[in-house]
Amino acid sequence: MTYSIVARDPDTGEMGVATQSQAFAVGNSVPFALPGHGVIATQSMAEPMYGSVGLDLLRGGFTAQEVLTALSSVDPQPERRQVAVLGVNGDLAAYTGTSCVESAGHLVGETCVALANMVVCPAVWESMVERFENSAGPLAQRLLSALQAAEEAGGDFRGRRSAAIMVIRATTTGRPWHDAVVDLRVDDSQDPVPALADLLVTRARYQDVVRAFQQAIDGDPVTADRELELLRPMDPATEPDQLMWRAVVAALAGREDAAREMLCELAGTAPQFLEAARRFGKAGLMPADVIDRIVPA
Repeated sequence: MTYSIVARDPDTGEMGVATQSQAFAVGNSVPFALPGHGVIATQSMAEPMYGSVGLDLLRGGFTAQEVLTALSSVDPQPERRQVAVLGVNGDLAAYTGTSCVESAGHLVGETCVALANMVVCPAVWESMVERFENSAGPLAQRLLSALQAAEEAGGDFRGRRSAAIMVIRATTTGRPWHDAVVDLRVDDSQDPVPALADLLVTRARYQDVVRAFQQAIDGDPVTADRELELLRPMDPATEPDQLMWRAVVAALAGREDAAREMLCELAGTAPQFLEAARRFGKAGLMPADVIDRIVPA
């Protein structure tokens, strides 16, 4: 009992699925994704077969509609299901069974399908398509915007509890850990869509910092330091790990005074990250003498 959207970015080929529900941990049961092949949302007394076997069928060359036809033919109660399928080439298919709890329905757009059941009104799924197809930016952000539009239209009439977003690449690299672009869940919250929005922001910022650290230890600390300087200041109370990474990059770039100042901020709120910095030196990730100079005693 929920609402979801599956969508594709025609410019990047990325595919994604986003969902929200009053049920606990909707991200554990509704969204399915397989890089290089497609995404599926299965809900309304959800049958996991549609997601798990459906992805196998997409990998085997089935179209989105063929997936739905094949699986509904072996489902003993297809009238209870609501499913959307998106293939890597952009083919879309959706199904809403006659026994789904009202308001229930779906809308197929040019690059997305929105589907919902047990929601306030049809505007819930209609608004998701309209918002998505009239938005710009990264796919994950557009999916989030569609969830926000559904909430503005009334959402699940029982309330809200959990939400999830998954985005995958259109082609596989052979390294699965690179092919999942976004995989975020809020399992139990009084306001899961804003919580999911916060996670998207935190994820992007965290990735920027970790990427800069890797660039710095790989031999280009000055560029990495310059890029991190463009980010907003990091709060030692809420982002102690990121401030530590930031200090390390600054030190490697030759700004040891600035690095020491950042680590002094951590001393009063999260001193364990000073020890983490010291261990970088022991592991050989940074010169031990630099660590000695920037970490306060």
